[in-house]
Amino acid sequence: MNNFKDIISYFLMFPALFIGTLAMVSYGVTSSLWIQNIIIWILGTFLGSVFLIRTKGKNLSKGNFSHTIIMVALLVLPFWFNDLDGVHRWLSFGPINLYIASIILPLLIIHLWKLVLNSRECYVIGITFITLVILLFHPDAGQLTAFACATAIILWRNIGNRFIKLLSITLTATFGIVSWVFLDDLAPVPYVEHIIFLVAGLGNIWFILGILSLILLLSPFFFYGEKNIISLSLGVYFLMTMIVTLFGNFPMPIMGYGTSPVIGYLIAITWLNKNK
Repeated sequence: MNNFKDIISYFLMFPALFIGTLAMVSYGVTSSLWIQNIIIWILGTFLGSVFLIRTKGKNLSKGNFSHTIIMVALLVLPFWFNDLDGVHRWLSFGPINLYIASIILPLLIIHLWKLVLNSRECYVIGITFITLVILLFHPDAGQLTAFACATAIILWRNIGNRFIKLLSITLTATFGIVSWVFLDDLAPVPYVEHIIFLVAGLGNIWFILGILSLILLLSPFFFYGEKNIISLSLGVYFLMTMIVTLFGNFPMPIMGYGTSPVIGYLIAITWLNKNK
């Protein structure tokens, strides 16, 4: 019964996917693009469900420092791929472009929390600021802001030394401010960054349903957030990835075109279901 409830949580993505797809179709976006989100969701839901069933009863909470370092290293990989007007955010393999930060950061937030649980606060602080520097040079103010807000919750909750806590939060906020001062000049793609405006173009009812579908995406994280710092942190991360789209040209997760945010969300919701 619990596994069934966990599997149902994957379908919280469907309303945002459906409304975003409807807007893309009405805008004339080719089916070879909008179908990708749906395929990844179906595949991710299947694999996530199998994973939950096969690992039932197993404890996955132990942190692994080497895994965390690998995640940070993956964020550096875009610098070895072709840039777009000086912006390094994607791993390109032929027609496939992976927006690596939106895949790795939810998982990295989880692993940083695991390290904190194992009393490795110094490692967490160091990795957090290394990640912020990497995102600053991507540059990616949207993902940096979301990651900074999420990790600030973990740092504030788990660092005992008041001076180090205040210093960490101050430096995190500084990185966020600097990232917005040096925004990239990439032009927005309507069905990626401005998808919510395309939805609004369908009519007021669809716009309201679109906003509700985005809120639905956040509900599992904040539902457990009062009792679980990591679910609250993940919820803040995804909330900020939505909010930043109102102030800059950043991808709207799940609703807009782009498989990488779908993968990142699937990773987060699978881990939450497994460890709640």
